[in-house]
Amino acid sequence: MTETKTSAKQRIDRRKRHKRLMYGSLAVGLVGIVAGSFLGQYLAGVLIYWGGFFGMLAIWQFSPVTLYDERDVALERKASDYTLGVLAIAGVLGIPGLVALETAGVLTLPAAFDGAALLFVGIFATFAVIYTGLRLRA
Repeated sequence: MTETKTSAKQRIDRRKRHKRLMYGSLAVGLVGIVAGSFLGQYLAGVLIYWGGFFGMLAIWQFSPVTLYDERDVALERKASDYTLGVLAIAGVLGIPGLVALETAGVLTLPAAFDGAALLFVGIFATFAVIYTGLRLRA
């Protein structure tokens, strides 16, 4: 019986170690791109970032242990649902509201507003297309 507990503990420890390696790789990439930007070495920063990102992907895909279980998947799904819900409400209310305020002369929107609004709408359009495709396949 102690053998099963030890084996389960070893699996959990290996999972934690591989997750730390995976997220550590990404953190190195993020620090690299920020440091490269501050030092004016943009290309080096981007290369370090890509190295960290691809390192994270490699660990995620080729790890000998399962890094995520059904609890992690459920948590990610819930976080995604909440995030999309908050952003949808903010966009549905905010974008037309800002346009109305600009039209009324209350404020002047920056030039980047149109691009940001289109990007925002594009994200939800992409979601709608993917959701519809998955729904039709199910």
